[in-house]
Amino acid sequence: GLRHPWDTVIKAAMRKYPNPMNPCVVGVDVLDRSLDNQGRLHSHRLLSTEWGLPRTSRTLTYIEEHSVVDPVEKKMELCSTNVSDSVRSF
Repeated sequence: GLRHPWDTVIKAAMRKYPNPMNPCVVGVDVLDRSLDNQGRLHSHRLLSTEWGLPRTSRTLTYIEEHSVVDPVEKKMELCSTNVSDSVRSF
């Protein structure tokens, strides 16, 4: 089980970026956020990430993240997908 209250864990999951422990995530954009008629929070976010070694070319990729938070059932579903059509180096 979790060692922290459910509300604390969910808040941390929703606020995980930006994070100095993971500097690869350079941007987070909320594309859509809404409540359904059952009180569940649906979020659609786009994460921008950079990968590579210092002083080398870096790769920019985009991750699409869909999540549903159900406060009644105390459940969170999260699906992340790499949506970069092509990899760009800079």
